[in-house]
Amino acid sequence: MNRLTVIFVVGLILSGCNSGSRYKMEEVATMNADGFVAKTAFQPTPQASIERKLIKTGSIEFEVDDVQKTKLSVTDLVKQFNGYISSDDQNNYGGSPRYSQIARIPSDKLDDFIAKIEGLAKKVDSKSISTQDVTEEFIDVETRLSTKKELEARYRDILKQAKTVKDILEVETQLNNVRGEIESMEGRLKYLSSQVSFSTLTITYYQTVSGNFGFAYRFFNTFGDGWNSLLDFIIGVLSAWPFIIMTGVIIWLFIRWRRRRKLTT
Repeated sequence: MNRLTVIFVVGLILSGCNSGSRYKMEEVATMNADGFVAKTAFQPTPQASIERKLIKTGSIEFEVDDVQKTKLSVTDLVKQFNGYISSDDQNNYGGSPRYSQIARIPSDKLDDFIAKIEGLAKKVDSKSISTQDVTEEFIDVETRLSTKKELEARYRDILKQAKTVKDILEVETQLNNVRGEIESMEGRLKYLSSQVSFSTLTITYYQTVSGNFGFAYRFFNTFGDGWNSLLDFIIGVLSAWPFIIMTGVIIWLFIRWRRRRKLTT
């Protein structure tokens, strides 16, 4: 039984190493009088036209006249292209309002969407697009997933034939392991499909303000920070009142002791 179990484990390891690019691995589990045997065989897969699986990510940063109006325009464009915004961030450092949004756009519409976004810009500072080819990984996961599902079906057939409690437990253990691998592969395929179907574009735009307004903003902002710091200091002092009272008592006792000592001398 131990020897057959080792053969089975080796078959699983070989299955995990299969790339699925040129050959399809068939992993067959059988049951005989001594236990369970897993055999692995390779078969060439027919060559066919492969649809490339590409993940596109990009970013664009530009200046605008009014960030609030631009935000509304960007939101409308994302909806028009059947996309969605996954992240929205705003800051107002130095009096210059700035928005940063992450949009998920259908990959086949990304170029047209970027062209529309550029039309909102007063000045484009930077733009970049990168493409990652995950075709090989996609095919590999699909092939291994198909193999594992076939193995799962075979285990279910064997489970129906198992007679002893030991055989049933052994098959159920292996079945649970295969089921876990299948769920992991399905999750990976779902993630890859999502990344391929929807491209990710980081859109950053800002509004430049006049120097006088920027100075006034920084002045009042600094004044506000100073006031907040003073309040924090007062709160800190109040929270330390037990230590202040204890220190005052110790100092009073020390002064009293010194005075008595001088009177006695």
